[in-house]
Amino acid sequence: MTTPVLDDPKADAPSTRRSFRKRSAAPNPKAEQHRRANPKNSAKPKNSAKPKNSAKPKASASGSTAGTRKLQTFDYVASDLRGQRVSGQLTAGSPKEAIDRLRRQQLRPIRLRVTKQSIFSRELSIPGVGDSIKPRQLASFTRQFATMVQAGIPLIRSLTVLGQQSDNPLMEKVLAQVRFDVEAGDSLSRSIARHPKVFDHLYCSMVAAGEESGALEEVLRQLAASQERSVVVRQKIRSAMSYPMAVLVMVTGVVAVMLRFVVPRFATIYEDLGGTLPLPTRLMVSASDIVVNRTLPLLLVIGLIVIGVRHWISTDAGRFRWDSAKLRLPLIGTLIHKTVLARFGRTMAVLTAAGVPVLDTFAIASQTVGNATVTAALERVREAIQRGEAIGITMLEEPIFPVTLVQLISVGEESGSLDQMFSIIGDTYEQEVAAAVDGFSSLIEPLLMALIGLVVGGMVISLYLPMFRVIDFVQ
Repeated sequence: MTTPVLDDPKADAPSTRRSFRKRSAAPNPKAEQHRRANPKNSAKPKNSAKPKNSAKPKASASGSTAGTRKLQTFDYVASDLRGQRVSGQLTAGSPKEAIDRLRRQQLRPIRLRVTKQSIFSRELSIPGVGDSIKPRQLASFTRQFATMVQAGIPLIRSLTVLGQQSDNPLMEKVLAQVRFDVEAGDSLSRSIARHPKVFDHLYCSMVAAGEESGALEEVLRQLAASQERSVVVRQKIRSAMSYPMAVLVMVTGVVAVMLRFVVPRFATIYEDLGGTLPLPTRLMVSASDIVVNRTLPLLLVIGLIVIGVRHWISTDAGRFRWDSAKLRLPLIGTLIHKTVLARFGRTMAVLTAAGVPVLDTFAIASQTVGNATVTAALERVREAIQRGEAIGITMLEEPIFPVTLVQLISVGEESGSLDQMFSIIGDTYEQEVAAAVDGFSSLIEPLLMALIGLVVGGMVISLYLPMFRVIDFVQ
């Protein structure tokens, strides 16, 4: 889709001025008399036309409209106030919206067309590579952004430098779009809200609170510190789970190799010998027959089970039961519970310190804790607070929150230091998560060794049980 080249408005400017002089030199007496008699009616067309024209660019730049339409990338050529030509790219929902954004930057559009992507670039774009931003990268960006804002560097300059320094193509593209929206007159919070896959609701709310309070650099520092702590906790949990996952993959591979290549040889030998095999051996032979001769049906059944479980988890009821079951798991359930509470405390501490209202903090925290059970509890607490009930008393009725946590919140509510208490809660549970991860790592190793011995040893014993019977029969 290519829009035609825009006409140069300077070409019609002289004729417009000549016609205006002619009309002003010979005014209409009746129109002048009518204007003096009815000044409000004569001024009405100008005033009524102005809001309509001025409202269109704002509507096109709003985040709500940009989030529902499919965005396109446009190549543009325009001229600035000095008559110099500038070119670049911008993202908008339509050509008209792109032209409105250019004009709000005091640029006169000359040429605008949809960016054409070559077939080579489409083939080289690998799904999962460069199409996401990791939490570590976002935390690094927030820390650098906070440092540059604190140093007094303008927002546009900061976004430009950070976008050029980014090694992530998606982050570079997003920052370019955010910079363009800020240059067009939008606030930073509204500009980043158009990219919910990168900046979540918590991030946008924090930036909005910092803009309203005039303490954007302080809010960004707090947000960066919170993200860095979350990254550290996530890395500890991932490192603790990497060893068990590697062992499980290895055990699965060993079992698959034995069922595919080893068990069939023993089954042939036992079939030649005749007789009734022991129950463990019969089970092994049956499992091997399924793996060897019914591979496609087996994979189909496994795929259907995975798809069904994923669809069930995607529903509200399934997500709630799944998250509830995770909290009741032995060993891992306690770790997940403490991780959720640490995230809740850190989120509430950052929001309350930024001056976000209490009801809004609970609404945002309920969306960021990452567990449907805790989310439902926080929504009930928010509804009770909205009715005028105290925070501590309301949370005490929810068994998902420990008594110690509720007591700290009650003390902070009475003393007016909720932000400090939530910060203490976040620090406390982050330390408990670190200790739980270390304990889990030291406990999981002997359990995995026992699992390997049980699986591999059980398979070997099952295969050799008929041999023992043959030896006893010969003796």
